[in-house]
Amino acid sequence: MKQACRILIPFLLVVLAAGCSTTSVRTTRQTAAIKADTKIPENQLLDVGINLFDPGVDENADPKEGVYPPIRKAEARYMPYRLMQTLQRTGNWGVVRVIPDKRSEMNVWIDGKILESNGEELALQIKAKDATGRVWFEKTYREDASKYAYDSSLQKNGEDPFQGLYNRIANDLLRYRQASLKSADINTIRTVTEMKFARDFAPAAFDKYIKKDGNGRYSVKRLPAKNDPLLADIHKIRQRDYMFVDTMQDYYGTFVRQMEDPYYEWRKDSYKEIVQLKELNKQATERTVGGILSILAGAAAIITGCGSNNAYARNACQLAGTAGVIGGGYMVKSGLDKRSEAKLHAQSLEELSKSLNSEIKPHTMELKDRTVTLTGTVQQQYDQWRKILHEMYVNETGQTQASAAGSK
Repeated sequence: MKQACRILIPFLLVVLAAGCSTTSVRTTRQTAAIKADTKIPENQLLDVGINLFDPGVDENADPKEGVYPPIRKAEARYMPYRLMQTLQRTGNWGVVRVIPDKRSEMNVWIDGKILESNGEELALQIKAKDATGRVWFEKTYREDASKYAYDSSLQKNGEDPFQGLYNRIANDLLRYRQASLKSADINTIRTVTEMKFARDFAPAAFDKYIKKDGNGRYSVKRLPAKNDPLLADIHKIRQRDYMFVDTMQDYYGTFVRQMEDPYYEWRKDSYKEIVQLKELNKQATERTVGGILSILAGAAAIITGCGSNNAYARNACQLAGTAGVIGGGYMVKSGLDKRSEAKLHAQSLEELSKSLNSEIKPHTMELKDRTVTLTGTVQQQYDQWRKILHEMYVNETGQTQASAAGSK
C-alpha cells in the first residue's frame, strides 16, 4: 500500500489536469482547377448538364441531429451552380448548365447527392455519365474547411470555402475525357445527344438512327442526310430550347447571389459552433471520466489510509484522497456544465437555420408570354416548355401530333 501511496498523488495531479483543452491548427490547401492551355475545337467540345443535387435528408429530419432540411434543399440548388461556374471557368467544356431532372439533352450529365454539409465538412457523392450511357465515374468527395476559410481578410473574391472540392470534380472529369475518350468517341456522344433530342420530337423519323443495347448503351446506326429538312427544323427547336435553358440559368444565378451572403455567414457561424461543440463534448467526456476516476482513487485512499503506519504519511495520503474526491466532484460537475453549454450551441445552430431559410425564398421571373414562379415548380415549368416546343414543331413542320410527339 505504501507503493500505492507514492503513485496516488501524481496520479491525482494528472487526472485533475485532464480537463485542460488543446486546440488544433488547420490550414487550407485547396486543389487548383486545371484550365485549358489551348482552345479546344468546337466539334470536340462536350456540353455538360448538372442535375439538381439530392439533398440527402428526410424533410422531417430533426435539426437537433445537426441536419437542417430547409438549408439542404437550398444547397441542392446552390452547389450545382457552383460546380457549373467551376467547369465554365476551366474552358475545357462547351455549354455547362444546371437543368433539373435532366429536362433537356446534354452530352454529359452530372448527378450529385449531399452526404454532409455543416460549414466544417462538405461531402458529395458525384456520378458522371455521358449520353451514350457510359458511366465516367462515381465517387465521393470530401473536404474539411479550415477556420482560415472564413477569415474575411483572407477570402479571395468571395470564393467558396470548399472550392477545392469543386475543382477536384472538374479535374477528374477532364482526366477521364483525356484518358478514356478519343475524337471518335466524342463525335459519337455528340451525335447520340442530337438524335435523342430529335427522336423526342419525331420518333418515327429519328428512332432509326440510334440503337440501345441490353446494357443501356447507345450507339449510332447511321446518320441522316446533312440537308434533311426535318433535321434542320430540329436544329431550330434545339436553339429555342437552349434559350429557355439559359433563361433558367438566370434564375439559378439570382438565387445563388441572394443566398450567397447569408449562406456564407451561416457556414461561418456553423463552423464555429461545430468546432466548439466538438471541443465541449471532448472536454465534458474528459472531465467527467477523469472526475469519476479521481473520486474512486480518492475514496480508495481514504478507506485504506494508504496502508502506512506513519501518522504523518497516513494523514497526507488521506488528505490527498479527500482532495481527489472533491476535485473529482468538481470535474464531474464541470463536465455536466460543458454538456449543457453544448446543448445551447446546438440550439443556436437550429436558430441559424431558421434565419437562413427566411433569406432564400424563391422569386418570380418574367418570360415573354407568361410569368413563371420559380419555386419547387421549376421542374413543372420545364415540362410546360417542352410541350410548347412540341406544339411549335408540329405547327412549323406540319407533322401530326401522333407522329411528332415522343416520349422520354
